[in-house]
Amino acid sequence: MDSSATSSSEEPTTASTVPDTKKYDSLVEWLQQSKEAEISSKIMIQPSSRGGGYGAFVTSPVEQDELLFRIPRSACITMEAAMTDEACGKMFKTLIDKAGPGGNTVVMAGFMAKEQLKALHDAEEGKETSNFGPYLATLPWERGVNNQEHIIFWSDEDIESYLKGSMCYSEANSLREEVDYAITVLDAITGKSIQLYRGEIEDGFKWPWEVQPPPEGPVKGLSQAVKGAFVSLLTRAFQDGDDDEEKLVPLLDMLQHSDDPNVSHAMRKDDGSVEVRARKALSQGDELLNQYRSEREETMPYHRFFTRFGFVPGVQEDLQNLLQDKSSIFFAQKAEV
Repeated sequence: MDSSATSSSEEPTTASTVPDTKKYDSLVEWLQQSKEAEISSKIMIQPSSRGGGYGAFVTSPVEQDELLFRIPRSACITMEAAMTDEACGKMFKTLIDKAGPGGNTVVMAGFMAKEQLKALHDAEEGKETSNFGPYLATLPWERGVNNQEHIIFWSDEDIESYLKGSMCYSEANSLREEVDYAITVLDAITGKSIQLYRGEIEDGFKWPWEVQPPPEGPVKGLSQAVKGAFVSLLTRAFQDGDDDEEKLVPLLDMLQHSDDPNVSHAMRKDDGSVEVRARKALSQGDELLNQYRSEREETMPYHRFFTRFGFVPGVQEDLQNLLQDKSSIFFAQKAEV
């Protein structure tokens, strides 16, 4: 879900130039390599009608309950994939044993960050990326990608300047501190495997004088990759069945948010795949819209919606302008006497 998602009902935008959908085309091709995947020929990815980023549209009418796409479990990023990872799975399991379910997001972020750094290295080497590379390429790994402006990406100066005194301030700082701590923990778990993959160090026996001193701070790129992984998990993750675990579902997670969604999704119990169907009949050109959390949910007021997802439903105005103007969305208002 792009941070630009809103609950407005604008018509799809028409670009004067051909949109760059190459990475999304690669995503679809990667998904279709699995025999279990099924993606309707009526699906087209193009710039969203919801203020920025990309979305999925239908190119011809769709009937109610018609299957739009099915994503196999093997293409989803799950706790199972992280815990069975050849390089770090055992250490991820140890972390969960010590931290309990509260460590799930940290483990998922570590697995994603490691795979992303491997994919970036492969791209630099001109290799075909393996595992989740084509999917990871569509995620917002830094501020501004797909209009993602999540507070995890903000500088300390921006947090103090825009959020101090707001209803977001305490929660935003707590979340950022959690991510900073996770980076330290995950560097100890994934750092060596990343360096080995890049060829920065060699495995095997070494004499004491051959051992290279560890790098100061996290390995190159890990801090940003962990931040991007946390942003993706906070803004795109779905519950994995009846468990407390979460997962990322390619293609489904790029659908824009609406409090009046036109698609529904469910996990099949037989094989764990995720099916997405039309909640109602769709017309040619309609954008597929999903609901991530209700905009009217009491536990998710707009300022918390912003902290969690990086946007405010229905608001297309620059959020930093609203913060500067002390909007009631973010700042408690004093009652008039």
